[in-house]
Amino acid sequence: MDTDVIQKLALAVDPPDEDFDPDLQPETGEQYLQKVMYERKKCPSVVVVRPSPKRRLQASGSGIVPASSVRNRAHRMLIPTKEWEAMQIQKFAELRDTITGYRNSAQYQENLQRTQIFLCFENRKQLHEYCANNQPFVRILLSIPQRNLEILLEYLFEWLQGDGESQQEETGGTAAASSEWITQWIYAILACIITPLEPYVHSVLRDIAKTCIAARNELTAEDELKAFLVEQVCYYFEH
Repeated sequence: MDTDVIQKLALAVDPPDEDFDPDLQPETGEQYLQKVMYERKKCPSVVVVRPSPKRRLQASGSGIVPASSVRNRAHRMLIPTKEWEAMQIQKFAELRDTITGYRNSAQYQENLQRTQIFLCFENRKQLHEYCANNQPFVRILLSIPQRNLEILLEYLFEWLQGDGESQQEETGGTAAASSEWITQWIYAILACIITPLEPYVHSVLRDIAKTCIAARNELTAEDELKAFLVEQVCYYFEH
């Protein structure tokens, strides 16, 4: 890159000569600009910031999620096989392709006008009750703006954590006994959400992944069926 072209002379100021003293306080605009020119010559064209050794030690192998926070201690019966993984990748990719094609169709615009969902995304109690008692149909999710889907994803993470006090406060003591509906909504949002995502959304998704992995670690071999939906969410963030 030619720095002389980018930083062309804007004001006719004589460069500092051999009698210039950089330690003196500038008294005029010309002296100030001469001091700037003097200090500029001492600065390198390119400055490289060296990464902190401490930060490198704390990072995981992937550099995204610290390995210590996502240790997999699940029973071997709950660990997916390579065949299962390949099948889930294919099914999820096909689902997203189908939704993308539907979103670009004329039928989508027609259905969008007929779908009337009135949800206040500032009212967590209403959202919790609605999601806990309704399935995440594609026609519903596609009628929700992207920003509201991101907000709902944050709420689902909070509900997935199972904070008993906040759950009781938001639902009036009617919280669902099972979190299966939460994983269904998370999976559905992942299928419908538009990429690329904002950085803070990636942070929420990593937190969801760690919570799901921790939940899977607490299951036993007899809970294989219960682990299915949690396993789907875990898998897409572990890879």
